[in-house]
Amino acid sequence: MAVARAARSGFFRSRGAIPSYSCGKDVFFDAGHTQKFLPSFENITSGGNLSQLSSIRKVDITSFGSRGIRATPQYQSPYAERVTEESDLENDSPSYPGLEATKPGEKPRVIVLGTGWAACRFLKGLDTKIYDVVCISPRNHMVFTPLLASTCVGTLEFRSVAEPVGRIQSALATEPNSYFYLASCSGIDTNKHEVYCETVGNVGLPHEPYRFKVAYDKLVIAAGAEPLTFGIKGVKEHAFFLREVNHAQEIRKKLLLNLMLCENPGISEEEKKRLLHCVVIGGGPTGVEFSGELSDFIMRDVRERYSHVKDYIQVTLIEANEILSSFEVGLRQYATNHLTKSGVHLKRGVVKEVHAKKIVLSDGTDVPYGLLVWSTGVGPSEFVKSLNVSKSPGGRIGVDEWLRVPSVEDVFALGDCAGFLEQTGKQVLPALAQVAERQGKFLVELFNRIGKENGGKALSGKDIPMGEPFVYKHLGSMASVGRYKALVDLRQSKDAKGISHAGFISWLVWRSAYLTRVVSWRNRFYVAVNWATTLVFGRDNSRIG
Repeated sequence: MAVARAARSGFFRSRGAIPSYSCGKDVFFDAGHTQKFLPSFENITSGGNLSQLSSIRKVDITSFGSRGIRATPQYQSPYAERVTEESDLENDSPSYPGLEATKPGEKPRVIVLGTGWAACRFLKGLDTKIYDVVCISPRNHMVFTPLLASTCVGTLEFRSVAEPVGRIQSALATEPNSYFYLASCSGIDTNKHEVYCETVGNVGLPHEPYRFKVAYDKLVIAAGAEPLTFGIKGVKEHAFFLREVNHAQEIRKKLLLNLMLCENPGISEEEKKRLLHCVVIGGGPTGVEFSGELSDFIMRDVRERYSHVKDYIQVTLIEANEILSSFEVGLRQYATNHLTKSGVHLKRGVVKEVHAKKIVLSDGTDVPYGLLVWSTGVGPSEFVKSLNVSKSPGGRIGVDEWLRVPSVEDVFALGDCAGFLEQTGKQVLPALAQVAERQGKFLVELFNRIGKENGGKALSGKDIPMGEPFVYKHLGSMASVGRYKALVDLRQSKDAKGISHAGFISWLVWRSAYLTRVVSWRNRFYVAVNWATTLVFGRDNSRIG
């Protein structure tokens, strides 16, 4: 009897934790855990689907950004009780609390893993008259990533780019059977339709880590991705990523700390140059926008408020190929010229190794630095890699034209963690906010429709027509390059023809477009006020924390 109880409730026994950083957007797992399944679950398998997770002996779940899963659940739920130990001569295994499977007559339950662009667009549109919803994520907010670089230098306040998930979907805070759990999803059993979660360690709960399970009727995986480091030694230890609010906070603190340290007596000229050398790796939109914001900060604020060290600060942008490679050639050239005039040193090279105070390029060149920001794109997280499902080219969770995970019932994936399978004949879409948002919109419309046709319960939607498949139409790209200049490229693809423009007018378009895309009127007001305050009074240079 006790063995059966343990088999039903026990899932993982932790073997340690390895802290790491992830990158917003949305990524999900902010701390790595090496997990070992209990013997009672090692035989739970199902050919080619997610339930084979339980046959994997070890799973390394490391951080991957904004869109990951980790947190502390709210225990107002009548089902979420304190963990109790059940032990006897046959077995010593914890009994996990949680939400059991929905009963006949109850609304079907949708579990959403993540609070990134895809997950939040899905949550926002879900009809909570049809469904109960449970969101599981390591952060309780969505990050408006296009404006994240502006928070690093004080152009915007951090709260201006963070939208609480409870405001996006009010049912999570008000409905009796809908919940937000600040936790990490550590495993999925697709046979039982259950996800297994645990909180971060050392948070004061009776058991560390605190574990629980949640049964689902439908599961939406929007777990995001993690920064690509290409296995380069020293990147995770010494570089800052720029995908989460806490990343921007750490970058800001480090930048201001170096500025103030350099004013202390006795600091050598060489050390001042190193401390105030800001190196950005990666010439994509994030790297270019951060470099532009940093050059603005230097030209307007550093030269005025840190006059003793103003001549030492320098920004270097290192890219292996051309910056903004997805933009039209003329726009790339404009960005190169503008950044150079703004004092940003553009260098072509490949990073071989990263040390605490310098990076080594593949040609043997040493580049000393005081601040290193790594922005070279994103790839599959360790969690996604560990899933025993078909993968798309590039290693994402493979999905069909309706964002379903094939051979697994009631499981969907979208956003940066998902990509079309080769047999669909569709290309894997880029890891962009607009892709994730459009997928979230498509999937929530599909869910609302099948829910109205009584297809929301587990295993009940097989005979319901799925309708038209997902089709993505690119709306264009924009990037700020600093000093009231920006690029707008409205081509539908890299090789297509379309409108492209650069300059002050494009900067106005860039700001207007992003202001209208900010999720709530509350944050739109914050952003507009921050921009006006910065324009009149300059950026705040207080180092708090």
